Amino acid sequence: MTTTIRISDRSVRFPRATISPDFEEKRVIASSPWEFVSLWLRQRKRHDACVYWEQAKAFYESARDLPVESAPLPLYYAFLNASKALLECNGVRYSAYHGVTGLDLRTSVNGRIRIDNEGISIKQGGFLPALIQHLGEIEARRQYNLGEILSNLAFIHRSVAISYSRGELFLSIKNPRYVHHNGRAWFRANLQDEHTHGQTLATIPAAFSTSITDRVTRLESVATFPWSGARRPTSADIAALKDFHRSIRLDINYIASATPLWYVKRTLASYTMIRRYNLTLMFLAMHRLSEIARYKPIELIHILEGRRNWIIYEFVKIARNQFLDEIAAEITGYEISPAGVRQSSF
Repeated sequence: MTTTIRISDRSVRFPRATISPDFEEKRVIASSPWEFVSLWLRQRKRHDACVYWEQAKAFYESARDLPVESAPLPLYYAFLNASKALLECNGVRYSAYHGVTGLDLRTSVNGRIRIDNEGISIKQGGFLPALIQHLGEIEARRQYNLGEILSNLAFIHRSVAISYSRGELFLSIKNPRYVHHNGRAWFRANLQDEHTHGQTLATIPAAFSTSITDRVTRLESVATFPWSGARRPTSADIAALKDFHRSIRLDINYIASATPLWYVKRTLASYTMIRRYNLTLMFLAMHRLSEIARYKPIELIHILEGRRNWIIYEFVKIARNQFLDEIAAEITGYEISPAGVRQSSF
C-alpha cells in the first residue's frame, strides 16, 4: 500500500527550500523572516553572512515606499546581499563582480522599447555564476530577454498570460507530497478540477504522469528514488530525498503566502522554457530593471506605459516578498510562515 513518507511518525512536509531543506523540522511561525534569519545566523556565528543579511534588509526597506520606476535599484541590492548571505553561510567562494550584464536587443527592424528587447547575459565568472553553481543548475543557455524570464515565474503567471494573450504556463496543484511503496518513493499531488480535461493534461511535462483515483486526478513523478521505509530514515534515505527534491523543484513552483500555493510548470509552445530556479530568474530580472532604472530611466517610463506594463508592475511589487520567502528558506532550511501579518507580506 502506498503511504506518505514519514519521519519519526510525522508526515514529511513538501518544503519551500530547494537545496538543503530540513525535512525533520516543524514549520516556523515568525513575525519577520528578516529577524528570524538574522537570529539564526548569529546563533551559528555566521558573522559575515549576518552583515550581508542586515544590509539586504536595509535596502529592502528603503524600497518599500518607492514607486515602481525607482524601486528596482535598491531591491536588486537587497537580492544581491541576501544571496551573498546564502553563499557565505555555506562557505561558497565568489568574486566581487556581479556576473551578469544587460544587453540591448533592439535592431533596425525591431527597435521598439519593450521588455522582449531587454537582454540579460550571464557571465562566466562573478557572483551570479557562483550562486548558479550552488543551486546546481545545469542549463547551458546564458542569454535571455526580460520577457522570457518573467514568463517563467509562477507568481506573475496570470498577468503574463493576459498581457501576452497566451495560456497559463502554471497549473495549480493541491497537497504536494512524497509517497513510498516497496522500497521506492516518488512525488504525488492532486490536480485542481479545472485542469483535468484532455487538452490540459496533454501539456503536463513528460517527467509526470496522471491518473484518476476516487474521482481525484493525481499528478505523479515518473522517476522514483530509494526509500527504506524505516521509522527513522537512514542518511542514505535523506540524501536521496534531498537530491530528488532539488530536481523536481524545477517543475514544481510556489507562490509565497502563509500557506504556499503550489503549481506545476507545464509545456506550452508559446513560451520559452527556462530550466532555472526562481531565485536565479528573479535575480536576473531585477538586475536588468535596476540597470534601466539607473542608466535609462526614460526608457523605463516608456516600458511602464507600454502594453505589458502590468507584468513589470506586478513583478516589482511581488518579487520582493517572493525572493525574501525563498532565500530565507534556502539559508535556514526551515519552512517560515508569517504570524500576525496582513496579506502574508513582510
